[in-house]
Amino acid sequence: MAEFRLPNSGGQALTSYCAGAGRLHGVAIDPLHGPQITMDGLRLVGRVPSQLADRFTDYVLSRGLRKDVYVSQEGDPGADELGLQLRAQRPGGIFLTRPVFVAREWADGVGATSPGHIARAEWQVHA
Repeated sequence: MAEFRLPNSGGQALTSYCAGAGRLHGVAIDPLHGPQITMDGLRLVGRVPSQLADRFTDYVLSRGLRKDVYVSQEGDPGADELGLQLRAQRPGGIFLTRPVFVAREWADGVGATSPGHIARAEWQVHA
């Protein structure tokens, strides 16, 4: 696991997760300090989860990926085919989205909090 800071961000922008030999296989974007990531115009970072969940699900379903949409054990939406889970983090007292992107090899069950490819520490990031 590595942490990165963007210039002038004031905090940790993203956390990377690597597989054997240091190959990058996952990235989690901080809702306050990370860059904004969009998917066909849909902003994914730092959004109120309840305002994004339906739009995200509609986006995934519109691409014919019905079987890949799920809700994690913590209530966060995700899509295995996209290798993406929209986690919720609570910085400053409000819930905001903290997307976790993973490589194809880790995509199946990206939202599983145990056991999984993503370090357990990621699922414990709440503030």
